Amino acid sequence: MMKKCLIGLLGLWLAALSVSAAELVILYTSDTHAYFNSRDGGWLKLAPLIRREFRNPADTLLIDCGDTLQGTLEGAFDKGASAVKVLNDLKYDVWVVGNHDMEFGFPALRTRTAEFTGAVLAGNLVTPGGKTEFASWKMFERAGLKVAVIGMTLPNMHDDIRFADELQAHSGGIIDDIAAIMPEIRAAKPDLIVLAMHSPQYAADFSVYDVAKNFPEISVIIGAHSHKAVPGEKVGSAWYAQVGSHARELGRIEVQYDSEARRVNRISSVLLPVPENAEPDPALAAMLDDYLKQTREFSNRVIGRAWATGDGTTAGDKLNSPAGLLMASAMRRSTGADLALLSISTGISLNGRVTEYDLFKAMPYENTVAVIEVTAGELRDILDEQLAGNRGYYTAVFQGLKVKYRKKNVTGIYDEKMRPVPDDATFKLAVANYLLISNRFPILQKVASKRKLKSRSSDPLMRDCIRDYIRLNSPVNPPAEQWMIAEK
Repeated sequence: MMKKCLIGLLGLWLAALSVSAAELVILYTSDTHAYFNSRDGGWLKLAPLIRREFRNPADTLLIDCGDTLQGTLEGAFDKGASAVKVLNDLKYDVWVVGNHDMEFGFPALRTRTAEFTGAVLAGNLVTPGGKTEFASWKMFERAGLKVAVIGMTLPNMHDDIRFADELQAHSGGIIDDIAAIMPEIRAAKPDLIVLAMHSPQYAADFSVYDVAKNFPEISVIIGAHSHKAVPGEKVGSAWYAQVGSHARELGRIEVQYDSEARRVNRISSVLLPVPENAEPDPALAAMLDDYLKQTREFSNRVIGRAWATGDGTTAGDKLNSPAGLLMASAMRRSTGADLALLSISTGISLNGRVTEYDLFKAMPYENTVAVIEVTAGELRDILDEQLAGNRGYYTAVFQGLKVKYRKKNVTGIYDEKMRPVPDDATFKLAVANYLLISNRFPILQKVASKRKLKSRSSDPLMRDCIRDYIRLNSPVNPPAEQWMIAEK
């Protein structure tokens, strides 16, 4: 009799525990960059894994932390529309806007966010017109818990310095923006707060440790942007996790919560890679079949013939790379500018027959070309800044005037006959827009912001400039030129 009573009491105790304990699963992706299919991942191969883990939606949240629309020719072909279709088909609850999701312009972003059937979160993003268009947070009920999900994009980001007076878009600091909404969130009395952000652990004037310090009630922080996989680690009072990139893995976070004590008992997380022999998801493959056929046909179209690499004309001379100078010539031809300045990856290579796919590989971003007016004196300062900012995988390319330099400093600017150019001489400079928006180049930004320029929407896309140039001049075999001349 006593034994039966003990068993009965144990059963009641276990039942009480099961009532008070809740288990929430958070599934997440980020930086998929419109990779639909690849050797080791892509949406088609990742989808079966997501469907398997998302088998109990009542206890699960599914979140994407951005950089979802852009990164492949397939993504660019319809400005991310098919990537949003994937999110909808897989029934994502939240999409946090990433910096590269804005590459197709804000009209396209507004269209994509309107198409998404879940919640779009990006509370610190101020869009053209100075408005905060996207929500900062949303409450969900999962596993019997009230879960507040905060969504923030890359902090302290500026879309375009040229829009300082009219159409500027930027993002605020994550901590300040969370502080502004936290009273509202606290008043809603969530059981759990999750921060989903398109930002790594450390960004401009930002650290996840500062988030944990300022907001100890945030239990889970999901990061993105850096493509660095972090399976899970304790950061102050919070748990931080982040997947890698290109839809190669799914993040899974499990939260065990005591509903009676209103506290988190345990958080664990894991990264689930796409299996080696994964087959494409049948439903997703059928949905995307016609679209992917169109993009394959487009990618195989031949533009013309060209030979150019990202290597320099001499060993170590990447400032005068044939591929960079071909692009500079294309920029000048399309805009009528006297000079051109851009940055390129040193891995670029065009080897004869150039297809749309080859062009996209050479210029994968939606980089436009702006024209600004500069004096030779301002140009000297701009080029000093570019020389100091060169990296191993990235290099500036300049064309239009002969420039002598020693190490990181310009020593003289000359015309093509090597006659000195006076500092007050003015020129139209075609600039790759990515240079204008980079906070690494404040001198260039300052010069650009002095002049009233046309809106970005009227600027030509660099990819279009290069395509037109190759078509008109095929076969293109750029001569060895030295516009940037190193002095010993």
